[in-house]
Amino acid sequence: MQSQFVPKNQSLRFNRQGNPDVAAHTKRQDAISAAALINRRNALLQDYNKLHQKPAWSPAFNAALRVLLIIRVASAMYSIINDCDEAYNYWEPLHLLVYPPSSSSSSSSSSSSSAASAAAAAAWPQSPFQTWEYSPRFAIRSWAYLVQYVPLARALAALGVGKRQVFFSIRILLAVTSTLIEARFYKAVADTFNSRIGRYLLVILAVSPGMFEASTALLPSSFAMYATMLAYSFWLHPARLASTDPSVLATPYQRPFQPLRLIGAVASFAAGAIVGWPFAIVLAAPFVVEQLLCRGDDVVPDNRATTWLSARWSTFAGASLLASLIAIPLWTIDSLAYGRSVLVPLNIIRYNLLSAARGAGPELYGTEPASYYFANLLLNFNVVFPLALLAAPLLALTAVYDPRRLQRPLDQPGQPGSAAASSGAKGHATKPEPSSLLTLNALRIAPFYLWFGLLSVQPHKEERFMYPAYPLLCMNAAVSLYLVRSLLEVGFVRYTKSPYRASRSKLFTSTTAALLGATVVLGVLRTVGQMAHFHAPLDVLFHLEGYELPRVVAAVFPQTLNEDVRARLAKGLPAVATPEEREYNERGKGAENAGKSQDLSISLEPLRDLPRPLRLCYAKEWHRFPSHFLVPFGVEVDFVESEFKGILPRHFQTASSSSSSSSGGAGAGAGAKDGIVAALDATFGSTLWPYGATTRHDGEDAPGFNEFNRQERDRFVSVSTCDYLIDLDHPHRYLSPTIVPPALEPRYAIDEAQWDRILCKPFLDAEWSRPVLSDNAGAITRLLSNAAAALHRALWLPVNWGTANVYGEYCLLRNRESRIVAE
Repeated sequence: MQSQFVPKNQSLRFNRQGNPDVAAHTKRQDAISAAALINRRNALLQDYNKLHQKPAWSPAFNAALRVLLIIRVASAMYSIINDCDEAYNYWEPLHLLVYPPSSSSSSSSSSSSSAASAAAAAAWPQSPFQTWEYSPRFAIRSWAYLVQYVPLARALAALGVGKRQVFFSIRILLAVTSTLIEARFYKAVADTFNSRIGRYLLVILAVSPGMFEASTALLPSSFAMYATMLAYSFWLHPARLASTDPSVLATPYQRPFQPLRLIGAVASFAAGAIVGWPFAIVLAAPFVVEQLLCRGDDVVPDNRATTWLSARWSTFAGASLLASLIAIPLWTIDSLAYGRSVLVPLNIIRYNLLSAARGAGPELYGTEPASYYFANLLLNFNVVFPLALLAAPLLALTAVYDPRRLQRPLDQPGQPGSAAASSGAKGHATKPEPSSLLTLNALRIAPFYLWFGLLSVQPHKEERFMYPAYPLLCMNAAVSLYLVRSLLEVGFVRYTKSPYRASRSKLFTSTTAALLGATVVLGVLRTVGQMAHFHAPLDVLFHLEGYELPRVVAAVFPQTLNEDVRARLAKGLPAVATPEEREYNERGKGAENAGKSQDLSISLEPLRDLPRPLRLCYAKEWHRFPSHFLVPFGVEVDFVESEFKGILPRHFQTASSSSSSSSGGAGAGAGAKDGIVAALDATFGSTLWPYGATTRHDGEDAPGFNEFNRQERDRFVSVSTCDYLIDLDHPHRYLSPTIVPPALEPRYAIDEAQWDRILCKPFLDAEWSRPVLSDNAGAITRLLSNAAAALHRALWLPVNWGTANVYGEYCLLRNRESRIVAE
């Protein structure tokens, strides 16, 4: 049976009459064709010249899901941690929840295996770092945000999975979450705007360096980004009431009513603001305006406008009330964690808006000029960012020069089945006007401008603040790309007076392909460049766990080595195999392998038998410490004083048993518990929150935290007590003997009397990566040289292209005076 909706290829089909399978398949295909036609007729941007042609191709949901999943998992495995807040404010507290100091189920890291070792964790329990924001006195970080990742991490730890593997498993969970929501977001854009815009969006999402980093970051702003995308996947369908509502008229060509649209959008926006970042609720403002004040797709008789408005407001109020229940589990978890009634989103708002009067506030941690986000978004989105900014001007030009792009096809005069005809058939004297497509498009591209403008006027700026709007930037850019193409078509037809020539021209396809091609190339080069230039902090910790600490175990505890490793030693080979030897061994190709691989792993479990834990120190590189998840048990991390004068994190402290028993785990400095928390503690003890002795504890004698970014002296240890030190050296900065390093930041890496260089990796010195030009160089030469140097800093480019990049040495150093680790 030929479908009445979309023309099919002319062919003969011989089907057995009455075959139920054939009939069911035909019915499904006709339903899909009908839905596709409805989407095209109701598209926010109309392809009016091709309304009766085959629709533009766009990948199916499953295809988009597969493409995005590959890229996001690559991000989880290889992307760097750009922000020290991610490490100290989220990975470190999560480490506490997964491996509490009193835990007897923590797993021990090993060089190549994931065998659990409760004894190792119990012998030398690691205390991760705590920032002042987690002090019960301030309580401006939510434990509830982290709790959602604890079940997976604790399950893996209980199965004996090592800490490093748990770290990457959580990042893969973030990758999968982002992929599912991004694919849904893409499909919603393709269904509501049109397929071509959806196709552009998918490419931009896949290759943008900003999305590559934000999608797997353990940050509330990334959670807010997920929530915003999910909310938009509901909101992009225009607002409307159910067809059964008496205040609206039903038309035969409307989209089917989306029963989950309102509650899905409201709940997603609420989750992003409550669990993620409270200021992300600003992105919901245009949605609220449409829901409460605009007709959307509703056709409303004039005499029922008041009833319609009341129905819209009441349904929105009900959905908002239901979504606000998300705050209850968040309040419960955070109140149990801090030992008093706490609503963290409210504390965050108070701190950001009201703390300046007492000399505190985010400005203490740095301010940036208004141009900061222009430069940052150009780096992370290249040509996509200017396209996103052009969405509104291009929409205005389209309204003037290509108005049919913004007209509903069924609203054209003389169209059968139009809204006017439908309303007349019911006898209503009305001018049926759902919201114009111009209004609906403007509302959907407005949130990015709102967010970008709001953040640009704030003195304190950070890259992660823009994360919630990253998908909206991509969507605006996709809309702009489509409008550029359509305006080119209109201009071409007006100039040539020949629609036929326009239909045959490759200009429009070439333009969009060139812009997308530039996006792909620049995005990939930027992503690869970030990993090539700045991956050293993760590399040196991998070397510490995989090669250096196994060497220590082999030297100090040779009796614990397995037979295969002992055989290596008997042959005069080092106990720790090189990467090449490991790969060769795994393939079973070594002469000693006899066709099968050997067990060359060295367990780090014997480190628990050391008289003290090994000490790994950070000096001026404290802000690049990735997490205790990447530091094996038996190693403690501490800070050496540097020129930095702000407040540093300190190790979480656990209240003494007497303090815990007398105050229910609140510890000194936490203050009296309120009645609700006290009642919960009295009823359930530590069952609901077993970490109270640590999370409610604020210090025995001195609190050790302040909100004024003042240095606390108790953070530092003597560098002579460090077994290992991680430091960044810049040899090129000290070529002149008259230049000396700061007193508190000596060049440890060249102090051969004190330190052995175990591993040094290149690390880009962006400040010094500038072209060296003579005084006689002309303006054009300077401009071109500076532009080339900027490209080399921002992107990965072949070295033989004449780079001006200068690299420092990011080094793992071993203390020569340490009796434990000395070679």
